[in-house]
Amino acid sequence: MRRIGVRAVVLGLLAIGPVAAPGASAAVPHEVMPGETLWSIAAANNLTTRTVAAYNGVSEDTQVIAGQTIEVPTVAEGAGALAAAPAESSAPDAGSGVSHTVARGESLSSVAAANGITVDELAAANGLASDAYLIEGEAIQVPAATASSLAPGMADIPSPWGPLQLRADAAEAWNAMRAEALRLYGIELEPGGPLSAYRTFDQQAELYDLYLSGQGAPAVPPGSSSHEAGLSVDLATPEMRSIVDEIGGQFGWGKVNGPGEWWHVDYVAG
Repeated sequence: MRRIGVRAVVLGLLAIGPVAAPGASAAVPHEVMPGETLWSIAAANNLTTRTVAAYNGVSEDTQVIAGQTIEVPTVAEGAGALAAAPAESSAPDAGSGVSHTVARGESLSSVAAANGITVDELAAANGLASDAYLIEGEAIQVPAATASSLAPGMADIPSPWGPLQLRADAAEAWNAMRAEALRLYGIELEPGGPLSAYRTFDQQAELYDLYLSGQGAPAVPPGSSSHEAGLSVDLATPEMRSIVDEIGGQFGWGKVNGPGEWWHVDYVAG
């Protein structure tokens, strides 16, 4: 009877999946599948999220990306990583930023644009040159966007990322519509990201470049977006869009600025 060598068995196990047994002698690489999180990967291997995070040198709330490789440690390796990891702060400073694991194809420009900060701010927070390349899988620190002074004729609207801006009359109508949505449906209307209301010309240019490179959502060329006039909001969810469709007309909100862009609504009353 032909004997199967140890190497063949190990290769077979790797082909089946990354689940690590307590008696395994080394960490197992796991390619993240769509929908997986650090928590789900850890739970599937009978480990805590903190153990897997510490072994991979990332924070527990790091968002993993499909296609990224996560090392699943043995129990002994995980314990060693936990022992060597710095103690977690019980109360992180507000505005101190978050850790971000670089996904395939990401750059300083794309990460900065997605978080409403400049390339220079992101580079400085990580001790990098503004034209530095990012390496897939490395962890970088993304500083919180700093609140800027209001541009002339603009007013604030609330968002999970702090106050965003719209033209003053559009902001007043948005905030009134938001209050009515909360009263009628119990849902707060929210922008979908830190650049989902007013944008500068340069911010629109960065988003347009990302779109052309295949890394970003649809965006029009700088100088032609209603976001630059403070008259548009990109909504966070389709449910919010359905509410704007129901009640937005009485507040001057609701026009769509592109086929298939359910998230985009315009202020057209003034």
